[in-house]
Amino acid sequence: MSFDATFWVALSFFIFIFLVAKPIGRAIGGALDNRSSKIKSELDDAMRLKEEAQAVLALYQRKQKKTLENSEEIIAHAKSEAERIIENAKSSIEDEIEKRTTLAVQKIAQTEARVVQEIRENAVDITISAAREIIMEDLDKDVADSVIDTAISDIGRKLN
Repeated sequence: MSFDATFWVALSFFIFIFLVAKPIGRAIGGALDNRSSKIKSELDDAMRLKEEAQAVLALYQRKQKKTLENSEEIIAHAKSEAERIIENAKSSIEDEIEKRTTLAVQKIAQTEARVVQEIRENAVDITISAAREIIMEDLDKDVADSVIDTAISDIGRKLN
C-alpha cells in the first residue's frame, strides 16, 4: 500500500479538523451559552418589567375608580346643596312677598284712615260754614256767635 500525497493531505486535514474542532466547538458552545444566558436574562427582565407595569396599571385603575367615586359623591353633594339653596331662596322669597303684602295692606289702611280723617275735617269745615251762614241770616250777632261757639265745640266732641 502506497500512500500518495493526496492521502497524506486528506489525513492531515482530518487531524487538523479534529484538533481544531474541539476547541472551536467549545468556543462556539460557550459563546452560544453566553448568548443564551443573556437572552434568558433579558427575558426575565422583560417579564419583571411586565409584572411591574401590570401592578402600576392596576394601581392607577384603582385610583381612577376611587377618583370617579369621589367625583360622583362631590356631584351628588353639590346637587343636594343646590336643591337646599333653591328651597331656602323660595322660602325667603315667599317670606319677603308676605312681608311686602302686609306692609302694603298697612299703608293702604293708614292712607284710608288719613283720607277718612281729611273728609271728616272738610265735612266739619263745610258744616260750620253752612251753619254760620244760616245763623247769620236768621239770628242777631250776639246770639249767633254763642250758638256757633257751642256748635263748634259739640261737633268736635261728636265726631271723635
